[in-house]
Amino acid sequence: MKHWTEPNGIFIVNIPIEWQYKNVVFENIEEKSPFSFQPYENSLGCFQLSCYPLEEKGINTNLPLQENNSKIDWLVSRMDDEEFDVWLFHAQVDDLLCMAKYIYDSENRNKKEISEQINKVKIALDSFRVIPKSDRLLASHLNKYDNFQSSLAASYDLLENAYSTNSHIELVVILANQIDAFLRLSIILQQQLENKTNDIKIKYLFQGDNKNGIFERTIYSKAKELGIIDEELFKELNSLYSLRNRVIHRYIISFIKTRDIAKIAYDYTFLNEKTRLILGTIEEKQFETGFGIYGKGYKKDDVFTEHEYRRAISWINDKHLLEKLKRKI
Repeated sequence: MKHWTEPNGIFIVNIPIEWQYKNVVFENIEEKSPFSFQPYENSLGCFQLSCYPLEEKGINTNLPLQENNSKIDWLVSRMDDEEFDVWLFHAQVDDLLCMAKYIYDSENRNKKEISEQINKVKIALDSFRVIPKSDRLLASHLNKYDNFQSSLAASYDLLENAYSTNSHIELVVILANQIDAFLRLSIILQQQLENKTNDIKIKYLFQGDNKNGIFERTIYSKAKELGIIDEELFKELNSLYSLRNRVIHRYIISFIKTRDIAKIAYDYTFLNEKTRLILGTIEEKQFETGFGIYGKGYKKDDVFTEHEYRRAISWINDKHLLEKLKRKI
């Protein structure tokens, strides 16, 4: 299973690794209730989750009131017709009406695969929890942190393709992005160490549409201020970033040569590894501290399980949304 958090941190649920969150796949579907999930391949049905404030929707329900700190007791019903079969699940948790639905073509109702999917729906709903209001901002931040990590992992697919085709401009772009990502994570972890906190400064990890973000040079300066990088590396990063800007913005209107871009990509490769190793040392400092991203539940000798690799692959697939880069789970 893999966890999925409602975008505003209202609830969290574990869904099968082989299921894909569909709202972000189709451009005309908003990230709001209902949230839809289907298997990546050979899908016969669709699982949907919704949560609505009772007061805002003017909803009256005779469902028993349940607290948000325990397993949900779902009211199960059916709504079948000649075209579709629908399993319905309802529960009132605090001031929310929570609903789930599994829908499939009625002609498939006797298939073994449908029974298997319904069992997975029930297992997923056993894990469903409404997040207390006081924790929803943190849950939303952790969701953005997960997106950051899956995006960083997905960037390695692009990097591998760029190396294999000697696409130097693409290499410069991706390597610069990764260095920026390593330093952003380093800043967050270092601040957690210094302040002994679990707080995640989400401004370093996420930039929404039409929002002003933190530029790379500002990240370099903050990393230097915190002692993450020294003066020499700071100057190297700024010098390379200036060359990166020439590549991206002034390739045609300057005297820069394609051969020069290959050298820039070569230099970026080494700085990329330097900053990655710096991040690694800060991660190790957090192990077993009792706070921070890696301070709880992680040990230096931990190894990834097959389940964790499959989960990571599913998140990477969700980032790409391209058949060419899709991996088998």
